[in-house]
Amino acid sequence: MSNGERPDAAACRQAEDLALVRKIRAGDSTAMGRLVDRYLPQLLAFFRYLRVPEASLEDMVQATFERLLLKLDSFEEDRKFSAWLMTVGRNLYFDECRRENRRRDFQPESMHEHVATPEEEVIVRHSAGELLAALAPAERFLVEMRVFQAMPFAEIAELTGDVEATLRSRFFRIMGKLRLEVEKNSSRA
Repeated sequence: MSNGERPDAAACRQAEDLALVRKIRAGDSTAMGRLVDRYLPQLLAFFRYLRVPEASLEDMVQATFERLLLKLDSFEEDRKFSAWLMTVGRNLYFDECRRENRRRDFQPESMHEHVATPEEEVIVRHSAGELLAALAPAERFLVEMRVFQAMPFAEIAELTGDVEATLRSRFFRIMGKLRLEVEKNSSRA
């Protein structure tokens, strides 16, 4: 449920989503168009929030809707459709991050960029963005949803399919890791 949405409006939206899903499963292509129209802005905002480069946004959105069609039979109607769609998009994003990391790992040494001096590293590492970039995609996602989106752990758990208590524990462990990194970088400066 979005911030200004009443509970009955959210239930109505979920019922409409389920009706569209059923129509798509039955082969109604116009229903897919309506679902895309409904969730395109939310999905674009989600990927922008995850810092997907503008040049790749449309590709990520298209790939998400393609994967949605492929996985639609696995959608459980007792789940919230919007959370399921964002999970599909998030998983696609993580897959792309892993592919990009593998490509970077296999580049010859001569193609790697300038290696920063310790002083340069300290300056760069102090920014929140750099600290977050040092995290694994799943860790970064959790921190961004909790800290920057102020999303409750219950909603993050629904989105990720994880247990809320596990997410809380993971979040505090990640925050401890970030705190140690900041302290370590501060002592080098």
